[in-house]
Amino acid sequence: MSWLDFSRVVLIGSIFYSRHKIVENHDKGIFDKNRAEELILKQEELSDHYQIEGILDVVAETRDAIVKYIDFVASVTERPFILDGYLEARLEGLKFVKETGLSDRVIYNSINPINTREELEAIKDAGIKHAIIFDYDPSYTSPSRRILLLSGDGRKESLIQRAKQLGIKNMMIDVVPTDIKSLGEVIETLLLVKSTYPYPAGCGPANVSYYMADYLKEELDTGILVSSVDSAAQLFSDFLLYGPIERAEIAFQSAYIVEEIKEGLSMKLHEFLGGSHD
Repeated sequence: MSWLDFSRVVLIGSIFYSRHKIVENHDKGIFDKNRAEELILKQEELSDHYQIEGILDVVAETRDAIVKYIDFVASVTERPFILDGYLEARLEGLKFVKETGLSDRVIYNSINPINTREELEAIKDAGIKHAIIFDYDPSYTSPSRRILLLSGDGRKESLIQRAKQLGIKNMMIDVVPTDIKSLGEVIETLLLVKSTYPYPAGCGPANVSYYMADYLKEELDTGILVSSVDSAAQLFSDFLLYGPIERAEIAFQSAYIVEEIKEGLSMKLHEFLGGSHD
């Protein structure tokens, strides 16, 4: 595949995730194909309309499910997609994309501090060239320590070096938020990562709404919450995992507004906040 265009934000919607209503049986990978296709094509329609690249985060819980999901997604869209989910599903997915010649379309999620040896060998064996770097560890949450995760500090192996040793050519640095207060720290980290490395950096702001206190969820409108958090993160991000694909319309509309604002920034500041990555 040609690598993603990060001159504007790239939006990533999750499909087949846990408790996704279109999935009838997560173990066997039985799902409503008509509805799944509708959701995928709707994201592509929004992507084309707003000129904001959109791809899928394909999430699976089992070996049987991931094969069915990938086979279906590859038949519906020609765009790259993220291989995601439980470890056993990811391992089977790596075997499947190698056997079917889909490795070049896959962005693997993820290279992280707890990869198993089996997983690393499978990534290399499958010939994966594109991956997300999961820049998070419970003891490495500050911006400076997150940089140490990427570069290595003597105790932790460099995640970037690990990826290169596996043959990864294109990396996306995922600076993971855990709740609404962590978003400020994440923004600082994004700025630091983008000023240190040539790789696109972003995050999954959907996590913020998942981990908010119940009383705040009751008080705040979900649509406003999601669009506000996404917009704050997007100003400093090259990509966003916006959560369930059903949120595509609000995600793309919000992203369009923020991209228009970014276009009005000075060229130097625009490049710093979300410029292109060669």
